[in-house]
Amino acid sequence: MRRAWVIAGLVAGCTALPPPPGSEPLGAWVFVAEPVLGLPDGGAGELRPDGRPACELPEVSLAPFRFDAVFTRDPETGAAWLTLGGGYPRDAGWDGQVLDSVASARRLFPSCRACPATVATERLTVALLSLSQSEAVGRRCPPAPLDGGVPRPNGDGGLTGPRTGDEGFDALYACGELGFSVALVEPAASDSECEPACADCAVRFTLVGERR
Repeated sequence: MRRAWVIAGLVAGCTALPPPPGSEPLGAWVFVAEPVLGLPDGGAGELRPDGRPACELPEVSLAPFRFDAVFTRDPETGAAWLTLGGGYPRDAGWDGQVLDSVASARRLFPSCRACPATVATERLTVALLSLSQSEAVGRRCPPAPLDGGVPRPNGDGGLTGPRTGDEGFDALYACGELGFSVALVEPAASDSECEPACADCAVRFTLVGERR
C-alpha cells in the first residue's frame, strides 16, 4: 500500500499538545483533497502529457483524502497559524480573505536511499467564504476560488467578507489548493543510483473545506 506523505508527513506526533495559538479562532475545518489530474499542460501537480503522474515516488499517493485543520490568528500582531489534526501549529499568512501556509521538512523516503537528503514542501492556500459570499455562489466552492471566483465584499450589495462578529467568525467554506513537492538538498552525483523522481516530484490537490 502506498502511503500518502502529504499533510501528515510534515507533522510530528506528540501527546498533550497545547491549544492552537492566537486569540481569534478562524474556524475548525474538515477538508477533502482531490488530486488535479489530466490537465493538458502537464504542469506541476497534474498528469504529464504521456499520462504518467507528475510524481512517481511510490510513497506519495495521488488518492483523494480528508484531514482536519484549525485556523487562528492574533488580531493585535496580525500573525496567523494553521494547526493540522491537533498537531503543531505552523505560521500562515492571512489577508482577510485568503489563508496561505508553507511548511518544509527533511523527509527520508525509502525510494531515495541512494540520494542526498530530500526535503518535502507543502503549501496550503485557501479562500475563506463568509455566509453571504457562500450564498452568492450557491453554497459551494466556486471555480477558481484563488483567482477571482470569490465575490468581493460589497456593502451596497450585502456581501461581506469573513470576519468576527457577535456570533463568532463568519466563514462557511474554505476553498483552494494544496501543493506538495519533494526535492533534493543538493544535486545527486551523475554516477549515483538516485531515482530521478526524488528530484522531480510535485503534486497538487484541490481543497474543499467545511466548518465543523
